[in-house]
Amino acid sequence: MSDLSPTILQTRLADLVQEDPRITPVLDRFGLDYCCRGYRTLQEASIDQSVPVSEVLEQLEAIGPRPVDADAASAWTDLPGLIRHIVTRHHRYVRENQPVLQALLDKLVKRHGAGHPELVEVREVFEALSEEMLQHMNKEENILFPYIDTLAGTTAGQPRPFSPFGTILNPIRAMEQEHLEAGDLLARLRRLTGGYQPPADACMSYRLCFEGLARFEADLHQHVHLENYVLFPRAIALEGALG
Repeated sequence: MSDLSPTILQTRLADLVQEDPRITPVLDRFGLDYCCRGYRTLQEASIDQSVPVSEVLEQLEAIGPRPVDADAASAWTDLPGLIRHIVTRHHRYVRENQPVLQALLDKLVKRHGAGHPELVEVREVFEALSEEMLQHMNKEENILFPYIDTLAGTTAGQPRPFSPFGTILNPIRAMEQEHLEAGDLLARLRRLTGGYQPPADACMSYRLCFEGLARFEADLHQHVHLENYVLFPRAIALEGALG
């Protein structure tokens, strides 16, 4: 990213990521949610998180110009391919890492809960997030994604495929609401852990757990961004084009 101007402050976080996905680590570092609440501008999100805008801009500028041939989320045109990517990359990540992190949190509460009582709430919030995401992903894989696959295989002039939920807007709006709820839980985790910063007396398990939670948040941000701002809008447009 280069040639930053004041207009970037009024650009939606989701649009900034669409333009250059390389900025996501910077946004994650500052706790700026570009997925569940990617409709906020950079300035609005920075103010909400009490983040110095000048520091964010400085780190974005340091990334440098985006390579001409760099892939962006907006490059996805094959919706079945995008669905496979989401399921095999992001859904699998949640399912593989959730039990590992849950076990680490159980261990931390047992060993360090007396000295760090906030760990009890961290564990509870992560349990709620995990339960919500596992149910959410099952609904996507068994209801919404198969319908999008069917839409993508329907040629122009053919009738719109039957769905048990009416227009695709209905399940998409439900998924987006669940994304917001997951975003709220992530925000609570970030606050409770001080941005996933372990305390000075943290043992190796403590540090590994917080590092894992930070990676879990970063992956979930990428996951939800692809759905909210790439897959869902294109599926809606595809259904609309079929009439």
